[in-house]
Amino acid sequence: MHHMLPALAAAGFDIVQPFDGALLDPSRRAGLLVGNTRALWPRFLAARPPGPDPFDRFIESLIDPLVPADARVHYGHRQPFPPLQSIAVESGLGSLSPTRLVIHPVYGPWFALRAAIVMPGEPPPPAPRVTSCTCGEPCRSALANLKMDDWRSWLAMRDACPIGREYRYPDDQIEFHYALLRMGAPVG
Repeated sequence: MHHMLPALAAAGFDIVQPFDGALLDPSRRAGLLVGNTRALWPRFLAARPPGPDPFDRFIESLIDPLVPADARVHYGHRQPFPPLQSIAVESGLGSLSPTRLVIHPVYGPWFALRAAIVMPGEPPPPAPRVTSCTCGEPCRSALANLKMDDWRSWLAMRDACPIGREYRYPDDQIEFHYALLRMGAPVG
């Protein structure tokens, strides 16, 4: 498991959190939750593959070659959707805010969970719970004003968090990730 950490970091995944893989597969107890901050965005722009779902395919092209044969990858963009937020909270990566976003103690809401990798091996020791979300009212207010089909109100929920503002995604990244909402597509 630890041999994958440098390779994932080199691929641009600057958030990798060990977790008990039994949350996804009782026969594969060593788990790694894989995510990224805005640091991955320039790499994507440089390599942007043509065709549909370019970001999802880009993520897979980076992770798949690094995964051992006896491991399994559960991507956040593929059904059945793995409970990445629950894993993040259980593993001590962050805490769940009233907006249902996981808040990292450094990056706040400005990161994404991409995949959970499970493999044979020993699980990590239980992690202490993180209480990074402490602001309360700004998040509750943003949640109260949420309009499911308005991407700006989804963005306002992230912007309401006082943690990690210096890690906010660049505008082009925000526009890319909120594109479906901008076009009026249903959320879910």
